[in-house]
Amino acid sequence: MSLKDKLQFWAIGQFLLKIGSLPEQPIADRKEADFRIDTLSRLAVVRAGLSGLISGLIVVGVALFLRDWEGAEGLSGIGFLLVITFVSCLTTALELAFLYRDSLSTAARMAKILDIPQEELEQVNLENSIPHWLVHAALGAPGFQGKMFGIDPLAKIGKIGMIIRKILKKLRIVASATVFKMILRRMWIRLLGRVGLRAYVELISLPVFVILNMFGMNGMMKDMRSRLVGHELTPKLVAHAFPDGLANLDPGLRNALHNGIEEQITTSRFIHPNQIRVLEMLGDKDENLALPNADEQRRANRFLMAVFSMSGKNSPRCKRLIRRLELELGKEEVKIVRQEIDDAIHDLVPLSRPWD
Repeated sequence: MSLKDKLQFWAIGQFLLKIGSLPEQPIADRKEADFRIDTLSRLAVVRAGLSGLISGLIVVGVALFLRDWEGAEGLSGIGFLLVITFVSCLTTALELAFLYRDSLSTAARMAKILDIPQEELEQVNLENSIPHWLVHAALGAPGFQGKMFGIDPLAKIGKIGMIIRKILKKLRIVASATVFKMILRRMWIRLLGRVGLRAYVELISLPVFVILNMFGMNGMMKDMRSRLVGHELTPKLVAHAFPDGLANLDPGLRNALHNGIEEQITTSRFIHPNQIRVLEMLGDKDENLALPNADEQRRANRFLMAVFSMSGKNSPRCKRLIRRLELELGKEEVKIVRQEIDDAIHDLVPLSRPWD
């Protein structure tokens, strides 16, 4: 087992321990549950901002100490750079560890409130299990990029894209928050010559890192909520869109759904857990090449728009796909469907508008 797998299973173990030890109880009332989940998310965002503030203040304190400390008079610019870089890296690493642990703890609380079955939370050996996806969300990973259900998310990336992807994968550490902060601080330190000014630059930069932390945690909470609520919402969405059941779908409609989900995955270049749940329910693709009629295609497009709203991202490629659905469904219908899914995920409002 690789180090990455060991760390992942350790994180899952910590998540399951949290599930068993937290005082949260399932909340049947949807409005009350929504209010509690919103409160937990806001508190996590506030804690993220405070952690960024504390981390920055420590660096400022060290810089001011070096300015006033008599023993630092002979410290060269390079020496000061090394000290501040070390302190920045150390405090940022501790900050990120706290954010990671706090986000998993908040996700565990959400899972208990939503009353997700314990046996599903404990399926740690499945790549598409809930704990795996929550760990991925805590790390900022959008979804699974391996081949599943015969669908390769990277099928349309091309040879040049694969080369670029491999290079970026080798250099992905540059994009990490730790190194990003370190590089910014290095740049400011090099630009400013005096120790006193360096400390004040650190102080001025504090709001930036506080806002970045809060913005990042807010996005993470939304993603975790989408994955947790989507576990319950996906079967309800399927039943709402196809009251007669997926087993009774005509071949043309089934093929339209399979092709549409595959296009979403290859467009976004990852498989979201909500899409996995749909594909598990949909079953294998029909071998025949039956085409849907106009009514079946419209039903498929409406359902695909809903699934995409639960699991897509706003990249230019995805926006082009949404625009195409707008041409086929109409902008007003797309707007209504997206709002219905947004309300179902973020306000726990049940789907009620007839789709037939």
